Amino acid sequence: MKFWWTKKNCTHTHGKCGGGCCQKESQSLNDISPGKCVCIRRHHSCGAARQRLLDLGIIPFAKVNVVNRAPLGGSIHLRIGDSNLVLSQSEAEQIEVEAVSC
Repeated sequence: MKFWWTKKNCTHTHGKCGGGCCQKESQSLNDISPGKCVCIRRHHSCGAARQRLLDLGIIPFAKVNVVNRAPLGGSIHLRIGDSNLVLSQSEAEQIEVEAVSC
């Protein structure tokens, strides 16, 4: 099942994004420091990993609070509504976000 917000269309080339041009403007969830709130923009993952993230509530326009980060590049603790999630660093790199106020 595909959703309209999961398409990887590049706004610069009007086609599939190769990861070069769009990554410069966007900010991944992995770049956010603890204590900040963000809004999910889109996923860049695919397959079972994408479906797992959508099932966990990491959907576009969802507000996410970054609670804590493990030292030495480990996992990231997130709060979405009343739920607490822990994502690996590689999963967090695939999620594009924008900063919002808490």
